[in-house]
Amino acid sequence: MKYIIWSLSLLFIVFFSACNDSFLNSEPQSEYPAAAIWEESALAEAYMFNIYFTFQDAGFAEETQASCTDETMFIHGRNYPLSNAGSVTPANIGWFGQTQSGHQWQRLYTSIRSCNDFIENVDAATFDQSYKTQLKGEAYFLRAYFYHRLTRAYGGVPLELRVTQLDDKDLMIPRSSYDDCIKQVLSDIANAADLLKDRTFDNTQKGRATLAAVMALKARVLTDVASDIHDQATATAKVSIFADYPNKEFLFTSQGTREDRWQAAKDAAKALMDNPMGHALSTYGGTGLSTEDKAQAIWQFFTAESEESIFSRYFISTKGESGTSFPLFNGPSGYHAWGGNVPVQDMVDAYDMEDGSAFDWNNPEEKAFPYKNREPRFYASIMYDGMQWIQRPTDYAVADPTGRIQTGYYQTDPSQNQDGYYPGMDTRTGNGENWNGTFTGYYLKKFINPAGGDHRNHINAVWPFIRYSEVVADYIEACIGLNQLDEAKKYLNMFRERVNLPDVTTNDRDELTKIFQHECRLEFYIEEHRYWDIRRWMIGKDSPGLNSLNGIEVVATLKPGVGKQDKYTYDETRWNYVYNVIPLTEEGRVWVDKVYYLPILRDEMNRNDQLIQNPGY
Repeated sequence: MKYIIWSLSLLFIVFFSACNDSFLNSEPQSEYPAAAIWEESALAEAYMFNIYFTFQDAGFAEETQASCTDETMFIHGRNYPLSNAGSVTPANIGWFGQTQSGHQWQRLYTSIRSCNDFIENVDAATFDQSYKTQLKGEAYFLRAYFYHRLTRAYGGVPLELRVTQLDDKDLMIPRSSYDDCIKQVLSDIANAADLLKDRTFDNTQKGRATLAAVMALKARVLTDVASDIHDQATATAKVSIFADYPNKEFLFTSQGTREDRWQAAKDAAKALMDNPMGHALSTYGGTGLSTEDKAQAIWQFFTAESEESIFSRYFISTKGESGTSFPLFNGPSGYHAWGGNVPVQDMVDAYDMEDGSAFDWNNPEEKAFPYKNREPRFYASIMYDGMQWIQRPTDYAVADPTGRIQTGYYQTDPSQNQDGYYPGMDTRTGNGENWNGTFTGYYLKKFINPAGGDHRNHINAVWPFIRYSEVVADYIEACIGLNQLDEAKKYLNMFRERVNLPDVTTNDRDELTKIFQHECRLEFYIEEHRYWDIRRWMIGKDSPGLNSLNGIEVVATLKPGVGKQDKYTYDETRWNYVYNVIPLTEEGRVWVDKVYYLPILRDEMNRNDQLIQNPGY
């Protein structure tokens, strides 16, 4: 099977402008003139791959979008405290100003320019017509994808739909309305759908756009359009700075009624569900599995390609890209890994009990054993104290030969007070790489699949930009928006049944909305959904993990009559365990309404005096 290799190490360096005169009338051997791109399909393909590389390491970068939400905390600080304190400004937009965020204004516009280049020139190329059609369809898809990314972050943005030149008279393009941006995105999607109508998962190089990817993007876009944040009446009632903002056309849609917009989103999702082109909702190993087996199946699902893969970024271990090092970036410090993005307590607490009830620290039994009897996705996603993991590296296995996660502090001699307790291998004072130890008491498990049993090895991995579950979720949300609750419950219960959770029976729309939003939080954990979901649902103030930062303190005391222990190993017959939720001071998390949108960078405002800033900045 062939995979697209997205890389800046291309076969050539493209000249975007031609010169009438050249040095000694010769061309550099490592470069090609722009015209050559349209003469050789291999050059055009390499140029297209460079556009795909806008996605870079996708969600497998060292610093993940999840740490800008109530999902994880990045233990090394950097730009996250600024982002999470609502302190972003036009001079510094925090984590989102970095290239690896995938939402950097300048990089997206550079890639949009390349898409424009394809759309304008590929028809005149001299290679095979069918391949020209595919490349042009991909250019339309990617331009739609990039513009949608911009609208999510900024609202209405300048629409640059042709290759501008330095001698153009007017390079100062003002922001277009949100409606005009969405119209353009949907137009590009329509063009992409027509040009890619024969491209399926089976006949297309993996990682490239297919008709299913185009249709799924349309469902995502229309679901965004129908959401609270783009409905003027709803959004301005919730946020005063929106009500006072004079340029509401940048933020809100005026197209049709709210019901019309939800119907459009529903129709878009259903169109792909009715003709999924080989994609399907995974059952995560099938029915009748125990919680343990179901959790294992879910964890394995996120380590490989599946029937849900609609649009993904593929990483190959031998290529050595950063995206192949996700286990190193995020694995436990007692395995020579870097800790990285660690689950926060609010996220851990969000996972339900096995019977579908909410976890509750006020329940004495649940407080005493907080990691028992949880739903399968908890065990597939979170590493917690006492969890069985892989064998530790040889040098660390001396202290812990069992390979269980150790994020607590443990009495090993009855004469010890707590100050003398043994610090777990994966703590910030333990015998592992403690400077990489978690602050929260947890590590990621989802997507963590150490090659050869060592977190330092490069891995093969698949990042799901869009998977089939999202399409079904868009359909459920639209049905709730249309008050078609029975239809919404039918598909929501499909989601829940595949993770061993009981059916939802409520007929209360508000309650069903909360259940659905909760389900999305768990289902799409660290898949770059939560940041945008919080905003389009406008639930920032109501999300505890965005307004505080907590972790867990685990303390194990020897049971009466148990003598001195040579080594610590998780054992409930020898130790009593106490779990205390503790506040963390490494970040001052607080929700500020202005961060529903990002500010346009001051440098961009200085370059283009036609730009108008977003509210609150």
